[in-house]
Amino acid sequence: MESIKAVMENKRKVIALLILGFCLISMVLGIAIIAKGPFDVGIGGDKIAIINIEGAIVGGKSGFGIFGPESDADDIARQIKRAGEDPSIKAIILRINSPGGSAAASQELHAEVCKARENGKIVVASMSDTATSGGYYVACGADKIVANPGTITGSIGVIFSQLQYSELLERYGIRANVIKSGKYKDIGSPFRNMTAEERQILQEMIDDIYSQFVQAVVEGRQMNESEVLKLADGRILTGRQAKERGLVDELGNFQDAVDLAAKLAGIEGKPRLVVEYGRRSFFEQFFGVFARELGHGIAETFLETGKQPVGLYIINILSITHH
Repeated sequence: MESIKAVMENKRKVIALLILGFCLISMVLGIAIIAKGPFDVGIGGDKIAIINIEGAIVGGKSGFGIFGPESDADDIARQIKRAGEDPSIKAIILRINSPGGSAAASQELHAEVCKARENGKIVVASMSDTATSGGYYVACGADKIVANPGTITGSIGVIFSQLQYSELLERYGIRANVIKSGKYKDIGSPFRNMTAEERQILQEMIDDIYSQFVQAVVEGRQMNESEVLKLADGRILTGRQAKERGLVDELGNFQDAVDLAAKLAGIEGKPRLVVEYGRRSFFEQFFGVFARELGHGIAETFLETGKQPVGLYIINILSITHH
């Protein structure tokens, strides 16, 4: 009986050590991902940077929300800025698969794309499954837009929605006590009906953001405002429909976008060297936000002190093989 207990205890210790070791490896890989920078398939020569915009565009940290992956504007903007300032990068491809998201976050990315172009970089937007609303907002800042014929794009517009369930709460005898500093401080509250004044305030806010969106499309696509307004009613379009209406330049896949970027940037010969920013390793995908955030914190400590973690060079070599 004692021997069985001893065996079970040893098994528990081994399992605990394996789990601890696995977590440590993931932590080190997280550090390596952040400290290493972009995924580079070659050394030297003119390069094309690939920056992925996947999922909803939000502020804060990138990760996984309740509706799937999210793209943090701060992270993506930082990647665009780095590519825009790198003299070896001649062109940037924005690989977009996003339904949109925050208006302000989308504007930040659009602004950074425009700055990269001012720095002399060619920027090509490559649309995947979806590039609507904020996703299109970012794309319209590029030199050229390439979409698949079946890509869903467009949805130029702004929306504010609110759930209102005061009657449901009243039915069950539930009431909310609200103390506020001003009459509009709880505007949009789900606990009461919206007043006509509040609706007007929100409508004016939506109209202002909408006009900014329309102006970005007018300037980016070099279209007349009247032409854009005909399409800026929130409608979604296929890639082919968007091309017919001037919202997309060419129909093609990702490789077509790479070829176009190389041509516009004057890069000759194949294979071309490609740098992929923000690439996630297998371990980062497996552990989600855990490895990434842990890696961020520890990597920043090393970067601030100027010290390189032991074995980081080896880990870097291993990490670029993950898909």
